[in-house]
Amino acid sequence: MIAIINLRNESPLRELNEKRPLATIPVGGKFRLIDFTLSNLVNAGVSQVGLLLSAQSRSVLDHIRSGKEWGLARKGDGLFYLPEEVEDVVHPTEGDVPAYYKNLMFVERGNKPYILLTGCDMVQNIDYDEVLHFHRRHNADVTLIYQKQKYEFNRSGYALNVGENDRVLDIESRETLAAGENLYQRGVLIDSKVFESCIRKAYTQGYNYLITDVLKRNVDRLRIFGYNYQGYAKRIDTIDSYFQVNMDLLDAKTWHDLFLKDKQHHIYTKIKDEAPAKYMEESHVSNSLVANGCIIEGRVENSILFRKVKVGKNAVIRNSIIMQHTVIGDDAQLDYVVCDKNAVVQPEAILSGTKDKPLCIGKCTVI
Repeated sequence: MIAIINLRNESPLRELNEKRPLATIPVGGKFRLIDFTLSNLVNAGVSQVGLLLSAQSRSVLDHIRSGKEWGLARKGDGLFYLPEEVEDVVHPTEGDVPAYYKNLMFVERGNKPYILLTGCDMVQNIDYDEVLHFHRRHNADVTLIYQKQKYEFNRSGYALNVGENDRVLDIESRETLAAGENLYQRGVLIDSKVFESCIRKAYTQGYNYLITDVLKRNVDRLRIFGYNYQGYAKRIDTIDSYFQVNMDLLDAKTWHDLFLKDKQHHIYTKIKDEAPAKYMEESHVSNSLVANGCIIEGRVENSILFRKVKVGKNAVIRNSIIMQHTVIGDDAQLDYVVCDKNAVVQPEAILSGTKDKPLCIGKCTVI
């Protein structure tokens, strides 16, 4: 199968940096959000991946480049950048159908029986091979990946009505989902011929959205099934969800499920050679992720520090996310803070948010 990752409809976390695509938001000390999607694809043997780029994609190109870290720097297949046309930048269109239609040549040249459509807003380590086996076993035209919610989901999403035989009976757009409902997780496995036919027809009829305008209208005509993914999966689309996902990574079980459970399914990222973190004699670090290149002279508790963060003497960082190249001055105190890269927190500064509303400090800010 081939894959298309749609980066055009992702909304940036404006509290941090409204110009940085969601795909390159730092996660877990050294990763970027798109690393999870790309790694899941190559772990399933997908050798041809297309990236639907938005106009602001410089950081995506800088991070992924040739795709070498994911084994996608190839002469034949590999990584394909699918940028927006000038017309789409000047006169933006809604939905994903127009973008898919204008890149049908990528699907035709791929000449594979299946295509996987996904976004980059999910932190998960999913086995797409298993999804493909499910798709074939049910002789499906379309397989939608979903997860049964353990708790109330208080953001908008699609709820799937799934029958006893895994057949999708209906797709509903919701502002919130109750516990026990099936939340669609931005993953569609579809037969290539069905995809091409549906997209061509939808585009000529002026439809914009694959899920609501195409699949929802054809649940009776197409064989649409739901795959229930039961592993760790969280969507990042708000600053609150971003903070919660990073805090989840401090839990040993969550870290094991994402990075250690299956040695055949690694999460890859762009390699940066740095010296190991340096812990000074007066430092104290507990329940935290500290990346290479950091210099710690103060106290760090229940926090995530990205590469080359410097924590000054007697500084205290609790329940916070500090991105790369940030300097925390002597005697500063941070609690429930999300600090973007290259920021400077001056000595004796006191910054505090809450668990539900962490305080955000923008890129290159001096405070």
